[in-house]
Amino acid sequence: MAHLDFKITMWKRIHIPDDKVQEVIEELKNGSCDAPYDLLEKEGFYFDQAGPDEECEEPMLVEENEGSSTQELWDSTGNIIYQNGAEPN
Repeated sequence: MAHLDFKITMWKRIHIPDDKVQEVIEELKNGSCDAPYDLLEKEGFYFDQAGPDEECEEPMLVEENEGSSTQELWDSTGNIIYQNGAEPN
């Protein structure tokens, strides 16, 4: 069976204890927190258990993906038969 893969953007939420907000702002500003997931290693920080809000999902544009495809249609043998951006390197 053929299938279509597509990329999306979405918001996720990490809860931050009130007494750590200023620390997080500084880490985000100075780049010491490379990925927001790093915050989950801190005590008292956690993901919203409700999960991502599907209403905030948006299709990703090719331009947002540095020219790489954001839609790929695959045939049943695992070959890409359509893509909307540049071929992967």
